Amino acid sequence: MFKKALSMTLLSAIIASTSLQTLAYNYNDTDVEHLQTVKDAKIDLVKITPSGNVIQKENNLVVNFAQNFNSKYYKTGDYVQFVFENDVKTTEGTLLIPCNSSLIARITCIESPKWFSRNAKVFMEFTHILLPDGTNIPVCVELAKKKKYLQEGAKETAGKIAAYTLSIGGVGSGLGAAIGVAAGNTITGLIIGGSIGGGVGLVSGVVSPGLHYKAKKGEKVILELQDNLKLPVR
Repeated sequence: MFKKALSMTLLSAIIASTSLQTLAYNYNDTDVEHLQTVKDAKIDLVKITPSGNVIQKENNLVVNFAQNFNSKYYKTGDYVQFVFENDVKTTEGTLLIPCNSSLIARITCIESPKWFSRNAKVFMEFTHILLPDGTNIPVCVELAKKKKYLQEGAKETAGKIAAYTLSIGGVGSGLGAAIGVAAGNTITGLIIGGSIGGGVGLVSGVVSPGLHYKAKKGEKVILELQDNLKLPVR
């Protein structure tokens, strides 16, 4: 019985030693580098391995619209192309995604502009990266901001209300609306507008439909990886 127990102990020790050697080999066979990324990114870690490089989830990727975009002319199911205008590299110099690679997105929903200056919302699913050599890589990313959709901001909305107001009359109220919307508070705009002067143009501008989402070719979009992204060694 003693010999049997001793044999089992020795066997366990050999297996444990072999496992540790394997783990050590795997660890030494992997380098960690750091992604050239945007300010305030959650992490910047990239695993460099002989079989492929892995950008860890929560890293940010920066892409640009490949063409002008206007939500008025798109519908659910349409595809939108983005492009990497610059190489995606680590600070240590490893090339991960070459410039001129594309990121393809499919529009999953477009909410049209609504009354009271509520702007259109564009929801997208980013599906895959297409490298210049034709390699197709699935990707899991989403917009790196609290709102997970594309929409015109307060500045554009304020400009629209001000322009609408000027076209009807009431310069003072148009200015008030711009101030209020820029502050994220339309009611504040109404109060300021009323105190500055005339209200007909302001009210018409506020209650009119909001804006379609527009982006110019080259406009930047920042994305956050929701899963690890494995890329071929370049």
